[in-house]
Amino acid sequence: MSTQNLKNTARSLAVGDKSLLADETIRQQTKDLTTPVLSDGTAPRPGKDGEQCAITGKPVADGIVMGTAVVIAALTDSLADGTDKDAATYTLADFRRAVRLTSEQLHEFQQRIREGIAEPISNIFDSHLAILDDAAFTGEMRRRIKGGTAVQVAIKEVTNKFVSVFSRSTSLGFSEKCDDLNDIARRLLANLAHQADVGMNTDYHGRILVTPLLFPSDMLRILAQRAEGIILTTGGVTAHISILAQSLEIPMVFAQANLMEGVTTGTTLLMDANHGTIYVNPGDNIMARYGSLLETRGRELPTEGAIEPQTCTRDGHRIHLLAAIGLVSEASATRQLGAEGVGLYRSEMSFLIHNGFPTEDEQYTLYRKVMEEMEGREIVFRTLDLGGDKIPEYFVASEEPNPFLGLRGMRFAYRHLELFNTQIRALLRAAHDRPLKVLFPLISSVDSLRHARELVEAAIRDLKAAHVPHQSQPALGAMIELPCAVGIADDLAAEADFLSIGSNDLVQHMLAVDRTNEQVADWYVPWHPAILRAIRAVVEAARHHHKPLSLCGDMAQDLTLIPVLVGIGITALTVPPRRILRVQRLIQQMDAAAAEELARKALAAPTLAEISELLNIQHSFPSS
Repeated sequence: MSTQNLKNTARSLAVGDKSLLADETIRQQTKDLTTPVLSDGTAPRPGKDGEQCAITGKPVADGIVMGTAVVIAALTDSLADGTDKDAATYTLADFRRAVRLTSEQLHEFQQRIREGIAEPISNIFDSHLAILDDAAFTGEMRRRIKGGTAVQVAIKEVTNKFVSVFSRSTSLGFSEKCDDLNDIARRLLANLAHQADVGMNTDYHGRILVTPLLFPSDMLRILAQRAEGIILTTGGVTAHISILAQSLEIPMVFAQANLMEGVTTGTTLLMDANHGTIYVNPGDNIMARYGSLLETRGRELPTEGAIEPQTCTRDGHRIHLLAAIGLVSEASATRQLGAEGVGLYRSEMSFLIHNGFPTEDEQYTLYRKVMEEMEGREIVFRTLDLGGDKIPEYFVASEEPNPFLGLRGMRFAYRHLELFNTQIRALLRAAHDRPLKVLFPLISSVDSLRHARELVEAAIRDLKAAHVPHQSQPALGAMIELPCAVGIADDLAAEADFLSIGSNDLVQHMLAVDRTNEQVADWYVPWHPAILRAIRAVVEAARHHHKPLSLCGDMAQDLTLIPVLVGIGITALTVPPRRILRVQRLIQQMDAAAAEELARKALAAPTLAEISELLNIQHSFPSS
């Protein structure tokens, strides 16, 4: 296969599998729609002018869906200041009944999630139950009611008091707590008026909900109402909502409110939640490009056993395809699909949904369940990567001016050694009868890696002294996601048992571009020559020391860049379970020799424009 043919693989594969590369090529083909202009030179108002346009948001939970918009008002409106005309009609007994009903509903939510998902996600509602039982919250409401304050007024005043305190902090954990408080208060008011879950029977099939804010308890209702997807317009996306959307497989995008102003109920929307793009009044051109993906909705996850046990190029070059997961339910799906293993288990996900830092025994149970689900296949457990935008709501973190460059990854672990040591002990215990691979995030020096190894060895000694069954020879790896780690890749390769390139953070840190910041989106270019050469340097270091190397992040599932990565020498890719089959089919149609030639040309190219032309990528380049 020639280099030119390799570049055109997307088009040739589309004949056999229309959806295979559609989500990659559509992004390029529809780029012009993101800056629409009307005949008078103004931008169209989505839904009002009837013009098709695309709104760029942030993906939260994968999926490609189409439907008519249903715009829902802010869910916190009921907590606004003011006295309800019938507030005086409620008694303390009515309030106690509302508290009891709310507690029963929350327990029901927990049970419904436990029955549907093999995951401790129901822990999300533990915080709600704790708040409901808190003497400083509902207890104060009772005291005010006894003192003569109207029931509804007491609920609103106490809630707003606590929200006001928490909202002064920019910590994401406090933001999550504010949502919990508002969710509880809203449910109390609804139960007080016998209106809880009113509209639960509304059928939103064929509809995409557009709302400023969602609470965790809303997610189950939306699932029951069969909504196609959700667009959040203000307030951002909390960890709880993100995890619930992913677990319940509800496609979701966050879009700035001002961009959605013209979208009204009834507006036709096509939402590509894989990339965060919302097409308003999509025309025939968009429908033609997305048609095959929409037709396969509901079958996006390949059938059991669809993935072949081994992945090779046409000329026999072996590539390992592993899954990137963070939930037990994803481990089950990964095994059923037939994936080789888990190349990245994001252990922090269980911390984000827990009501407090999980104990050693709780973590042991979770990790053991993941291992059992994978039935002996390889699993790489990444230790806690907390910090940045991933802070549990129960953790009071100090505010940082730039949290993405602050206390995160192993820096967080070293500052909170008790948490790190507890996790390591749980992992060692869970793997007492099987191999264990532990990956350390955000490694910046050989010193940092050695310190992590020393801590693991100390935990092993303690478990041995206590006669606790454990894995005594875990493989310890380093994530390469910082420019400084690339510079010492050879030293890290000599020290580590294996390496993993975290492409998202590597691109972000090397190019000094926050990938979530739309203002600098054009500067986030994974095919930048510096990025490709950095990956080559890590590949060469791993080869020199005969250490396994994998690559995870968006680049690992980018079907345009995979041939270059394979050509550079990447032999293991870690991708979301839903994308493994597509990546496998692409690789099976490639020739490794042609990929090496393509990579050679890309690595020699000094400019973004040359590499873009080589890879058939359309991109508008800023001046600097």
